[in-house]
Amino acid sequence: MLLTDNCKTVLMADDDPEDCMLAAEAFRESGAKAQFLCVDNGIKLVACLHERSCQKEKGLPELILLDLNMPQKDGREALIEIKAEPALQSLPIVILTTSREQRDIDFAMQAGAESFITKPDTFDEWVEMMKSLASRWL
Repeated sequence: MLLTDNCKTVLMADDDPEDCMLAAEAFRESGAKAQFLCVDNGIKLVACLHERSCQKEKGLPELILLDLNMPQKDGREALIEIKAEPALQSLPIVILTTSREQRDIDFAMQAGAESFITKPDTFDEWVEMMKSLASRWL
């Protein structure tokens, strides 16, 4: 099966259901042409990536949005694990978190994240962020 624009996927890992709903709605509002999926922890993120890497019809996502602070396996652990896996290490990962700490920014960039974004305050800012991410990665 050939992958088309309709098969593009953005995968978000965030344990806050409100942030996942807000991000998904902002993504739809942005007009981006891709599927938006959300998992609530790093264990599910890595499992989803392994599952999708084995299924040609689904394929890997074009972009991962990763929160740093999650239960079970946080974003830091997931980032390190993904970037250590040869089949996954080229996936673009954007850290999307509430943190503004320089140590978190430094860690994320040194561990291989493509970008570090602090979560927006308003819905309009979420939509603009999603438009920007879609124009770069999709």
